[in-house]
Amino acid sequence: MDTRPTFRTDVLSQQNAVVTGGSRGIGRSVVLALAQAGANVIVGYQSRADAAQDVCAQATETSNKVVALRVDVAEAEQADRFINTSVETLGSIDILVNCAGVWPSAQIWELEEQQWKRTLRVNLDGTFHTCRAVSRMMMQREAGKIINFSSVAAVRGAQSGHADYAAAKGGVSALTRSLANELGPYGINVNGVAPGIVRTDMTDDALSDSSDAYVAQIPLGRIGSPEECAGLVVFLASPAGDYISGQIIHVNGGMAMP
Repeated sequence: MDTRPTFRTDVLSQQNAVVTGGSRGIGRSVVLALAQAGANVIVGYQSRADAAQDVCAQATETSNKVVALRVDVAEAEQADRFINTSVETLGSIDILVNCAGVWPSAQIWELEEQQWKRTLRVNLDGTFHTCRAVSRMMMQREAGKIINFSSVAAVRGAQSGHADYAAAKGGVSALTRSLANELGPYGINVNGVAPGIVRTDMTDDALSDSSDAYVAQIPLGRIGSPEECAGLVVFLASPAGDYISGQIIHVNGGMAMP
């Protein structure tokens, strides 16, 4: 992994960020990138306390404060409590990044209703819950950045047994644009990041079976890295992204060009 800073190390100094799904995969890289840029960070995690503490230990090498908080964003009360505790811990929230997500696999004729509902509850409802909770605070301050993770599947559709995931991420994209309209008058930027195929522990099994097939769909000819998504998050959270809102920006090596 290339650990060179992508941005000036103080570009987000005195900023407070919250990252859901921050203990693993892309979320972990987002936490590290925000901390490297000088932000204080809350690491939201659902089950892997060890992974959350590990990323906190690494992130505190470059940031003043990095704290792990457990939350199941699919549960509205937990999401509200998580945001409130984050404010109590940091004093305010300037940046919210919604990375929490699940990516189960089942063809539509095998897709159980329980899996369908859980995927939408985590990926779509979870994003809604945290956005709703943080928007109230950002509106009072008339400032804030919200960055939601969508997916290339939101525009291409799923091609390998992930219709529930694609549907949820399509909802995230629509929610992101809607919130940009609603919250823009309050000085709040809302954008989405839509990764293509990125190598994480969540995609390892799929890539071990079908890596060549995925690479064949990507003009740049390689699988993406979590750090390449995290760099865009820092850009959108920084002053360089102040006039960008309502956009779903794709990080996919040319896999889709919407």
